[in-house]
Amino acid sequence: MKIKSIITIAAALVMSVSVMAQEQPKGPIDPVRIGVALTAGANSHLSVASLSGMQTSYGTQALSADWTDKALGLGIEGSLIFCDRWKLDLGGSFSNWNNPPYAIIPGTYVEGQGYEPGEIPTYEAVDMQHKLNYQVYIAGSYYFRIKKVPALRPYAGLRFQASYAGSSLREQNYQAMGRSTAETYTLATGILTGVDYYFSRNFFVGMSVEPFRYTYGVVAYRPQEGLSLLAADTHFFGAFAAPQLKIGFLF
Repeated sequence: MKIKSIITIAAALVMSVSVMAQEQPKGPIDPVRIGVALTAGANSHLSVASLSGMQTSYGTQALSADWTDKALGLGIEGSLIFCDRWKLDLGGSFSNWNNPPYAIIPGTYVEGQGYEPGEIPTYEAVDMQHKLNYQVYIAGSYYFRIKKVPALRPYAGLRFQASYAGSSLREQNYQAMGRSTAETYTLATGILTGVDYYFSRNFFVGMSVEPFRYTYGVVAYRPQEGLSLLAADTHFFGAFAAPQLKIGFLF
């Protein structure tokens, strides 16, 4: 789904909930309530790949920290609502995968002599690879009330996010100079605004956007053990960034 489609859906959602807004049943105000929401919107996951350790020169550029050039991201967000006014949102994801190495299995084919029927092919070695990826974020905001539309709850606050991706490669080749590693991370902060519409005391839909967001990103490679890091960094500024839709429940 394109980012323009996300923004269009978000705008339609705001218009629809404004039209459908109605008085909600009043109940006791709990000191703390827990919420869980399914989210869809801007994607801040990172990815990086280790370089081969058998090159004679290396170059790099900072990786993109722009949410507009990434695919739609889905996630789950947890919330704490204090005294029906203050809201703390927590979210994140984690992935880890490891590919074990396997040695070469030589065959009977001899390079340069031509293939003969019945010869056994060589099974090439499988390199050891490991990748780690995670992101975490926290947001604090304040709910505002609209007396004429009590079901509609606008909010404003701040959001902080950190994303990381790491990769390591150990090539099964005698010419390789040890393990090759790579890592990248971003640190982001932004002003958060949004609105939730409560169809009942325990069910809501909403959307959020960051009128201003700043992101700092770094990528670093070490293609051979003992070499210094080959690194680059980037600064990203966004306006009305990272739109997100939510469907959630309170408990």
